[in-house]
Amino acid sequence: MMKRAAALAACLMAAAAVSCGARSDRDSIAAVLEDMAARVENRDAAGLVAHLADDYLDFEGRDRARTQAMVEEYLGRYRGVKAKILAARITLGGEDEASVELDVALYSGVAAALRKAVGFSGENYRFSCSFRRHGQWRVSKARWEFIQLESLFPESMKMLRELFPNL
Repeated sequence: MMKRAAALAACLMAAAAVSCGARSDRDSIAAVLEDMAARVENRDAAGLVAHLADDYLDFEGRDRARTQAMVEEYLGRYRGVKAKILAARITLGGEDEASVELDVALYSGVAAALRKAVGFSGENYRFSCSFRRHGQWRVSKARWEFIQLESLFPESMKMLRELFPNL
């Protein structure tokens, strides 16, 4: 009886480990996006660029090296940068392709308390990205633009109001 219970417990633990360890493609892409935001906050331009495909190009023709230089220049100008993903809409394409639209708020952590008091949410951007999987999901193309509050996704506004209640 004890052996049967131990065997059953071992099977349940193995099944739980397999099901917990399996990530959906959407979850994997969302994890990449979260890591990219964390890399910005940690001032890690090289780590951010590591999520870009080898043949990556943005909407202005920047490759990985030029993108890293742009990010380093931006991080050099601003202290305490915070990058908050407000909402991400992930659409799976072919077996190894996906497109993502996401709203991102960029603001300074140093001034976050003041900004909460006056209701300033920072600068909001809409990113449109193509992802491709070659072992890992990587960004192959990206475009972004500054957007006004009224242009944010509805789910982004909800998140922004949680961050900045006086908004």
